[in-house]
Amino acid sequence: MLSEINRSCQVGSAVVPAARSFSRGSAEVPSKWGDWPFSGLSFDSSSPIITVGLIGGQCLLRDAIARHLAARDGVDVLGVSESVADFLAIDVGRQPGVLLLDCDGGAPGGCQGAIETLSAHTKSAIVMFCREMCEEIVRCAIEHRVGGVILKSFSTDDVVAAMQYMSTGRTVMPAGWQRVVAAPLERKISLSPRHRQILALIAQGMRNEEIASELELSPNTIKFHIQALYLRLEVRNRVQAANHYAQITGDSS
Repeated sequence: MLSEINRSCQVGSAVVPAARSFSRGSAEVPSKWGDWPFSGLSFDSSSPIITVGLIGGQCLLRDAIARHLAARDGVDVLGVSESVADFLAIDVGRQPGVLLLDCDGGAPGGCQGAIETLSAHTKSAIVMFCREMCEEIVRCAIEHRVGGVILKSFSTDDVVAAMQYMSTGRTVMPAGWQRVVAAPLERKISLSPRHRQILALIAQGMRNEEIASELELSPNTIKFHIQALYLRLEVRNRVQAANHYAQITGDSS
């Protein structure tokens, strides 16, 4: 999305129709939520309308993203706020279906606090909007069951499609998000090459005898290794061990 906005600026093309041009200090600058100048544009009635609010991030970038989204059919930008505190301090009236929360540039842990506060005061789907995935972002998204994570590298079409999907109560996460949280977990839990072999075979559904045959070891040796593996992973059975393997490798098949 950011690259599309940058291209629009470079070629001097308007992101929204001229009749809806935005200028700081003009009468069209929103003084409160709902006064956003791009609300109420005409849309294709065959497409479901997503109501969107933007919170946080740099002012110019936030306004540019709002313009870009508002120019799309099926998207109604209800308003923008500099921070969660500002959003909660105003009389929103009409709650947006999706709240796009910019998670870049804040203090460590600030995004999690913002989501906790928003979750307690709104029923909107909260979307974490960021430049790249990191462990903190993914874990925060999972812990608070947000609507999802959207990267700023997504195209505008992908952003709109993701918001449409999330507005129905479903979750969107960027491809590869499992590996973001699995890598630190894999580093923390040190497994021997033999234990990794056995864990992979457990995840394939093999029984002890089959694993013993595959690795040319005795069943008793395999049983010993599996008990040690369970203790290392802090799991109790093969299902939990297989789930752990899927978390490490990102393989949910």
